[in-house]
Amino acid sequence: MNKKNLLYLGIIALLVLICAVLWLNNDISKKQNESVGGVISKNFVEMSDDNPSFTEWGKNFPDYLDMYLTAQTQQPFETNFGGNLAYSKLIRYPQLTILWAGYPFALDANEERGHFWVQIDQMDTARNNKDFLNAHGFAKFNGQPSACMNCHSGWSPWLIKNAPGENEKEKWIAFNSTKYWTSIKNIPAVNGYEEGSKEHSGPHGGKRMGVTCADCHTPNNMSLRLTRPAAINALVERGYERDPEQGVKASREEMRTLVCSQCHVEYYFRPTGEKVKVTGESITNDSSKKWWNGTQKTYDEFDSWRDGNKPVEIQVDGLELVFPWSEWKKGQPFRIEMFDEYYDKIRSVFDKDWSHKLTEAPMIKIQHPESELYSGGVHAANGVSCADCHMPYIRKGAKKMTQHNITSPLSDINAACKSCHTQSEDYLKAQIKDIQNSIAYDLRTAEYSIVSLITDIKTMRDKLGQIPQYQENGKADAKKINDVLKEVLELHRKAQMRADFVGAENSTGFHNPREASRMLLQAVDMARMAQTKLVEIANANAIKDFKTSNLGFEDIQKFNPGQIRYKVDLNGHKVGDRYYEHDNVNGDPSQKLLDNDKNLQPYNYKVVDKL
Repeated sequence: MNKKNLLYLGIIALLVLICAVLWLNNDISKKQNESVGGVISKNFVEMSDDNPSFTEWGKNFPDYLDMYLTAQTQQPFETNFGGNLAYSKLIRYPQLTILWAGYPFALDANEERGHFWVQIDQMDTARNNKDFLNAHGFAKFNGQPSACMNCHSGWSPWLIKNAPGENEKEKWIAFNSTKYWTSIKNIPAVNGYEEGSKEHSGPHGGKRMGVTCADCHTPNNMSLRLTRPAAINALVERGYERDPEQGVKASREEMRTLVCSQCHVEYYFRPTGEKVKVTGESITNDSSKKWWNGTQKTYDEFDSWRDGNKPVEIQVDGLELVFPWSEWKKGQPFRIEMFDEYYDKIRSVFDKDWSHKLTEAPMIKIQHPESELYSGGVHAANGVSCADCHMPYIRKGAKKMTQHNITSPLSDINAACKSCHTQSEDYLKAQIKDIQNSIAYDLRTAEYSIVSLITDIKTMRDKLGQIPQYQENGKADAKKINDVLKEVLELHRKAQMRADFVGAENSTGFHNPREASRMLLQAVDMARMAQTKLVEIANANAIKDFKTSNLGFEDIQKFNPGQIRYKVDLNGHKVGDRYYEHDNVNGDPSQKLLDNDKNLQPYNYKVVDKL
């Protein structure tokens, strides 16, 4: 072979080698991109907090977007005490209508559907419908503030940034203090949508968009971050250090729990004691716009500006979303007594969420304190994060991905539990079932005890009101009666706080069974102690026909409110119309769940163990 041919062969071999290297590099890059959710550089879009929609960010991470959006189309499923089937909790647990008497939750409370639906469900709930509430026994309800949007809308950071105010603090207070429906109107149109369009009023980047990638990830490198000021403020108060990039200084493993703690917590709206400038609505000056009860409308329960209604600057009483965590220090497991101490210390600023309609006790409504309960459990003690169980790693071809259709670990025991546990799926499910049934028994016992107490307090109030000593101008004097019942009302408040804590916490005690059981034992003890004190009050006032109550399952079922229906003609709806348009919300729980509940208190193991 001559030198010329050798040169040609060398050139060809070099070209083949170059092509092979380029192909290999492309293949490696493709697999690396796939491993983080399918980023394809030529289609990469710049991510920004100015457009936090998962539709936009998902262009860079299509596989994660697909996972997240399965929540929109998947068939709802139920577990024994959770899942994402939005049945009415009030039908399943009628005692809640008595426990929450006088508070909008007593009218509408459904099983949660998940992160995709949180803003949709919040906009649709009767608890956010002033006209409906005012027409159905809640005449004093003035509408929810935007503080409620902190956990429901991925647009909240943008709305805070663009709220009235000269600095971050002022903008934060202004956002929280604005009416809920007013803030929704101010959400900008992105992704090519037009203001007022069907798409902009929808969930994909529009007014009804729920939790997004941007809520937990930085746009420049997708590292974990905290975006909600209430969570950052509370963690700093506990002992964490602020961080400009991720909110607080914490390890990545800690952040896999802390990002969830932005919302899965107890909270309240603390009055600032000052007036604040916020965006209002010009409808206030339109005398033709009236609420159901004939009073002037101050905002339009609609998601867009319409019919000449425009944004205007107004002054209102300031509110701030706060987590009651100052007694719970960094590195400590949470104890329910920390809430007792916190809420007792701030009574001069915030004394209650509402006054109980039947007892007049100053009540605290616990929200969804998963972070608090989890902190003292065995999983937290062993360094397991929220994401490890609720967003487990899964395989999709060559990709190792975290599951972003965030749901119950029971939906995939293999991925969620068996990376640590070696037992069979059946064994693990049985363990979870046994723990939750045990806590559910404790919870029902506590709730029934408290409802019995509420019944007895109402009876005692009526009887005391007939005694001249507790009257003013011939009528029952609430202040005098409250004074003699003060200790009983405090026991009602604290007993119900404990039962409500475990009921609102979405694991039915699984995150920390020991602490959940301890709380509920306290709740029963407090309720029975309060009944004993009522007997003492009866004796001291010569009330001879007073007897304490002991309500059971069948008694509780009499409080079943059924599905929510209109009781008056209202806004185009007729008496008897169903409030929710879709049957998959506010429906009846399955018979299996009802059978399980019926046999939990008293505990019928012959039935419970088979269900």
